[in-house]
Amino acid sequence: MSSIIYKDYTQATLDAEYDNQGKVANFMSYVQEWTALNETTRHDYPDRLSYCYDEPSGQLLDIIYPTDKDGPCPAQVFFHGGYWKALSRENFTFVARAFAEHGIATVIVDYELIPNVSMENLVHQCRLSLAFLYKHAVSLGLDADNLHISGHSAGGHLTAMCLGTDWQEIGQDLPAQIIKSGVGISGLYNLLPIRLSFLQKDLNLPLETAARMSPVHLPEPTSGRLHLVVGGKEGDEYHAQSDGMHHAWPDTAIAPVSLRPYNHFSIISSLADPTSYLATYIRTAMGLP
Repeated sequence: MSSIIYKDYTQATLDAEYDNQGKVANFMSYVQEWTALNETTRHDYPDRLSYCYDEPSGQLLDIIYPTDKDGPCPAQVFFHGGYWKALSRENFTFVARAFAEHGIATVIVDYELIPNVSMENLVHQCRLSLAFLYKHAVSLGLDADNLHISGHSAGGHLTAMCLGTDWQEIGQDLPAQIIKSGVGISGLYNLLPIRLSFLQKDLNLPLETAARMSPVHLPEPTSGRLHLVVGGKEGDEYHAQSDGMHHAWPDTAIAPVSLRPYNHFSIISSLADPTSYLATYIRTAMGLP
């Protein structure tokens, strides 16, 4: 008889909860779809620039500007998923389709991947990307007072970690909060079950790191708002992750919204359609019409 290792999960059942490729049999079709969408997005929105936001690591971010720029643009900053160990900003250029026709600049951030970097340094790089955007907003054509973030899967974790940042620890010239809103999309906010799953073989997270780098254990921010969205076809653990984040930050994290009929991959694909529920939801979270 298999032993219980977390809640009522055995090793096999916990692994199955976090095995997204195993849960979505045709997941490669989504990756192929993203490739095609990225190519057309780069063609349709050529006003795109890349910047190195952290010289020691050489990490880059892309800014895709809206079709009609009239003064500084509000910015939606996107952190990709891949369980902190795969994918890059170049896989998600298509996200800009949700914002480019609405006067919003889209920023897609790269960060070093585990095992080439620790989880602490990975999170720190993402924080540096936002500090870079805030400090250089004028020269980048962005509105520093309208900086918003979102992220999918592991990117949802990074979104919450950034929203919960003490920005004056990053730079004394920064205000206490530089993020207006965040949206976690099928995000991960408690790393303890991640550490107990098959993912630990690649992530190699010490227990203390898993606790310290879990947004559910961070102090609740005194400003900013975190919106939580989960694919309706996600497993119970993904829904529990967002529920736990809401309970950890009851005044900051809005109760999760379950979106049917999306699975772990189709939910992010929906951002290619600016009229989709998710695209509209994120723009509404930004306080924009």
